[in-house]
Amino acid sequence: MMVFVTVLSFNACSDSGANQDANLNSNESKDFVVKDFGKTVPVGIQQENGKYKVSFMVSAQPFEIKDTKENEDFISMIRQAVKNESPIHVFTKANTNEIAKVEKATEEDARYFKSVLTKEVKSDATAARLASVIPNLATLNSLFAQIKSQSCGTSTASSPCITFRYPVDGCYARAHKMRQILNNAGYECEKQFVYGNLRASTGTCCVSWVYHVAVLVSFKNASGVVEKRIIDPSLNSTGPITDTAWRAACTNSTCGSTSVSSFANTAGNVYYRSPSGSLLYDNNLVNTNCTLTAFSALSGCTTPTPSTAHCGF
Repeated sequence: MMVFVTVLSFNACSDSGANQDANLNSNESKDFVVKDFGKTVPVGIQQENGKYKVSFMVSAQPFEIKDTKENEDFISMIRQAVKNESPIHVFTKANTNEIAKVEKATEEDARYFKSVLTKEVKSDATAARLASVIPNLATLNSLFAQIKSQSCGTSTASSPCITFRYPVDGCYARAHKMRQILNNAGYECEKQFVYGNLRASTGTCCVSWVYHVAVLVSFKNASGVVEKRIIDPSLNSTGPITDTAWRAACTNSTCGSTSVSSFANTAGNVYYRSPSGSLLYDNNLVNTNCTLTAFSALSGCTTPTPSTAHCGF
């Protein structure tokens, strides 16, 4: 059997999804390498330009499946799984984010995902003992510097380092690790999740997301008034920024058509929030540390991302 493996290349500030489309269209074949993406819950499906854009729980990456007769049953399964917020078994074409086929998950899988993805808001006893407001701008900037010093590729980072230099995916793990640093310093934070057709620039390349998340902190300004700032060195390495500026950075039109569909603030202990408001927690940082380790050697905007299917909760 002849096998075609698509080799992807990325130009500075070019959209990775668009590059994938071009390569796939120029290498049409019924024979291709299939990769087991794993069992997961799809949380969104939207038709556009002869294909469906699919988003999965936790991952910020957009996936796609072609709108063809051969894929009708797969698309139907994805739609039903989105409606029920239930798991499916996903297989992708190797080296792409294109869905090759979908299989039903087992009842055991369904029970597991129902137990971890919940509408229940869980309190955090530790957070109740932490300060909710940082006392001044100087302390906020010091905390930002401490967080940034844990970036992969620096001599000051502990293990696992925080993958700010690889913004393609893993924002959920970066945000949770940032929260741990804030907690260890005696402060609690919130998180802000933004959803939509998001595109952001690193300065050298562009990334596409279906959502993004970062920590949202409160601090007192020079007048003693409490303000809020986002900490996200993957988008702004110079310091904390307002959430308005952060969402603007998530919709950089120089990277292509982009828009925000919604955004929401959550408690700091929330690891992932689906567009419909279901919550996932990672209290022991099992998934956090595993994901950061999986992405730690990467930089730039290369896709697809390494599998984190082995990372539990």
